[in-house]
Amino acid sequence: MDDHSTVSLEQKRPALHKLIDALPAEELGLVERVLERLEMDRLWQSVQEGFTSDWEEGKYARLDEIIREVRAERQNAA
Repeated sequence: MDDHSTVSLEQKRPALHKLIDALPAEELGLVERVLERLEMDRLWQSVQEGFTSDWEEGKYARLDEIIREVRAERQNAA
């Protein structure tokens, strides 16, 4: 797997599994953290896209006003 550009997408998954299977046990934690980080980045990208879309659609137009109202209500309740 020296030249990553020549490996087909269908071959990458089994090749990566093979590499992971050959890793020493003490390195598996690192691989797990890298995969978790990739998943977190992918999910965060999805969340950002959703917020951007919602913001453009005006769903947060009253957000500042609502925050002020909630803060005022909390101060009055305290």
